[in-house]
Amino acid sequence: MAAGDAPPNVPVPWGKLLQWVQEQLVVEKETDQPAALTRLQLEAISHLVSFNEEPEVGNQDYVSLLIQKVQILRLSNPVFADELPVSLPVDGHFQFRWRCVCTLAPYGVFPRDGFGFAAGQQAPLFQSKKTAKQFAAKHALAYLSDALQTLTPNLKKRPLQSSQAESPEPSPAGQAQQKKLSLSPGPPSTGGKQSIFEQVSIVVSRLGIDNPAYRIEPDPTGSGLFCGRPVFQNGGRIPSQVGVVSGIASETLAKQRIAELVLAWGEEEFQKRQRLLFKTLWGPATAKNMDKDKDKAAVVDAAQGVPGSGEAAK
Repeated sequence: MAAGDAPPNVPVPWGKLLQWVQEQLVVEKETDQPAALTRLQLEAISHLVSFNEEPEVGNQDYVSLLIQKVQILRLSNPVFADELPVSLPVDGHFQFRWRCVCTLAPYGVFPRDGFGFAAGQQAPLFQSKKTAKQFAAKHALAYLSDALQTLTPNLKKRPLQSSQAESPEPSPAGQAQQKKLSLSPGPPSTGGKQSIFEQVSIVVSRLGIDNPAYRIEPDPTGSGLFCGRPVFQNGGRIPSQVGVVSGIASETLAKQRIAELVLAWGEEEFQKRQRLLFKTLWGPATAKNMDKDKDKAAVVDAAQGVPGSGEAAK
């Protein structure tokens, strides 16, 4: 091998590189936005670290398994939709990666926080649309399986009281009704009325959005007032002005007001998606009837475990 073919033994200026990285971190912390790097910089970094970790999906046909499951449970067929591709640097070149969203009425969208990715993270991207679809179906199926496993939890471990021992065994019809109610999605029990922040968490989860952080700052107008906005990690489709507040007397009130605005928007957005879903699955007449009949809409909300409209005002 000629001397010119060998890798040059050049010392790397690690200190300067570390300083540059720290500067980018400061910029991102101040702006809550990714650092504005050039295409060449991103391509160079992709030689060193991966911009996307693609999870293992397995070889099972989760789409078919999910369809079989919803037919057994007499639910509506899942609706799959590919999101717009995301261009990521991979080994020095930009390539498209894909996400797929599975809408499973009345349980919401998958993948989502707790089913496909952890809190504060985004749904993973995949090299192929087919794998992305299987991933979405896999976690929708996991949600249904978890719901089935919650039927009468730890019933055998609890000692029977005298009133329970003397109660007649429920009829097959009653057992079927119990199973139907147990499968209905709903918020976790907290032993009391849910806070506005717990309601926000439930609503955004139904929309497939991560729970927001609340950024509160002194209002530029001064006078001891505060302004703020919600910060979503994977909220690319959320209008930028949702939850923005200013001129609030305290940080606590500012955070409360942001949550109220996010909750109001989330409830309205959820209803829009429900109407669109019903229109797609059952035709325009069903969606039209939902708009006219508020009581029916409230029943749908209750079945979803979504707080009813007007909660934000409280």
